[in-house]
Amino acid sequence: MRGRLKAGMVLAALLTNLALTGCAPGLPSEADGDLVDDWAAMAAVTGWEPKVGECMSGVPVAVAMRSAPVVDCAEPHHGEVVHVGKFSIDKYPGPTDKAAALVECDAKAKAYLGRAWGDARLELRVATPRTDTWQSGARWFRCEVSEIKTFDRDNSFTTRTGSLKGAVPAALLSGCVVVHEQGDDIAQMEDVPCNKPHNAEYVGVFRASAATPYPTSERQWNAIHSQCQVLKGKFLGVSAGQAEYYGGIASARSKSDWDEGDHVVRCAVSWKKKISKSVRGSKGKGIPN
Repeated sequence: MRGRLKAGMVLAALLTNLALTGCAPGLPSEADGDLVDDWAAMAAVTGWEPKVGECMSGVPVAVAMRSAPVVDCAEPHHGEVVHVGKFSIDKYPGPTDKAAALVECDAKAKAYLGRAWGDARLELRVATPRTDTWQSGARWFRCEVSEIKTFDRDNSFTTRTGSLKGAVPAALLSGCVVVHEQGDDIAQMEDVPCNKPHNAEYVGVFRASAATPYPTSERQWNAIHSQCQVLKGKFLGVSAGQAEYYGGIASARSKSDWDEGDHVVRCAVSWKKKISKSVRGSKGKGIPN
């Protein structure tokens, strides 16, 4: 995750028609000459589809095999399926289609977990069928939530036990960090308990629109920060305008993930001098200038 600081302010059956000619014996009088009209209709072929609530031992992937090994959620696993949606398109899904699917995943994940997945040390990813499975008629997409080791790295997946449905453990909730800076960029964001010295705290995530370009210029980063500012205000208990007076960090997906339609941005409030408490709901009181 790349960060940027901002200062405070079918199956088919083939039938061969057989012609009865020459000296072939005639049909019995009770036969109607149609060989297949009394056969029961063949059921439509349906392929494998993932199921909500399944836990899988494999790490999340963008293009799914037929199925990752499904295990009991009480056993060590990486991902948990929080929603299975359907594409209403015929062409294989591209970045814009995946971006729309992720918006649906966000809402369904919140309903499944009982809170926004971005409030916790979790990652939400979408998986689509392989191209050959798609050509066979599959149109599903799988929304999968996985635990990560650190907020600083999107792909630091780790195994966990137990279902997350309606019960995200307190230990996974977003927390405080020590920010190691490198100019205007982030070298590292080290997760620490909020009762330990730190100079930033995560406030949530948002998903930029499908039309939002990957931020490279100051203007593009400012647009990202303005959306983080809204989350920062809600976290602190102040207006978005007041939140501008406090420092902030916006961490975007890698460019390759962004180009594939995953435009999630993780936001944090930051300051210079370290403190040893959470600033949630503080209305800015106690945040060093």
